[in-house]
Amino acid sequence: MPQDDYRDVAELVGAIGAPAFPSILAAWMRNHVAFDMIAIVVYRGSHPPLHIHDGFKGEQARNGLRQYLAQTYLLNPFYQSHLKGIASDVYRVRDLAPDHYLQSEVYRSYEIIILETEEIGYVTRDWPRGLEEIDIAVTLDAGETTEIGIYSARPGSFDDAAIERLNGMLPLIEASFRQHWQRIKARHAAERHQADVGWAEAAYESFGADLLTNREREVVVLVLRGHSSDSIAAHLDISRATVKTHRKHAYERLAISTQAELLSLFLQHVRERMPAG
Repeated sequence: MPQDDYRDVAELVGAIGAPAFPSILAAWMRNHVAFDMIAIVVYRGSHPPLHIHDGFKGEQARNGLRQYLAQTYLLNPFYQSHLKGIASDVYRVRDLAPDHYLQSEVYRSYEIIILETEEIGYVTRDWPRGLEEIDIAVTLDAGETTEIGIYSARPGSFDDAAIERLNGMLPLIEASFRQHWQRIKARHAAERHQADVGWAEAAYESFGADLLTNREREVVVLVLRGHSSDSIAAHLDISRATVKTHRKHAYERLAISTQAELLSLFLQHVRERMPAG
């Protein structure tokens, strides 16, 4: 290890628990793998993500980040993987997405835009477009996961060599962030209103509950989570034709005809359930 890197690591370890730790971590990572932006959040169960640090610049980009933290994280493949128990590792975001993830239609809601040029098929409105994304997962206490997302506007920036370097850095990233989180989590918990416990996942559970049968609602929730008809059939152990029938009946009961309308209806439901403050 070069002498300068020893100094950088010493600075990183010395900053654990201090407000400067996330920015020092970001700078150390950038010294080894080039990227344009970074965002660090912590997911705790089905709570909305806790914002730890970001390198977003400009009001539009920051507005996109705010919308993600408030609502569209619900659609994020990393968040869905966190709910299932993601392991600490380095991931290409497209590898976390279910098959055909949200790529079949253009959603005209306030929050997201579907674009085939995006790795997972959509982008939060005002989020910078055309970014290549790598996600580093760090598991914390039970039901808690850190997402360190790094983004590059230059296609091919995150080649196999970059992934290998990140994998080599992962043990230090894990150990230092876990120690940092233990020192700051009490402060973040105190800042969070307890009324929002589980509200996000509850939005999925309650969506269409007064109109749909249990099976129709299961199908619709999987559609919202980005699964194709084949994937839904496998998850529910039913035929593809039965999936299509349940989906057709659900759309009729919800008085909609497209997946775009389904997503808009769901995001309206999310906004209505979002805790104040």
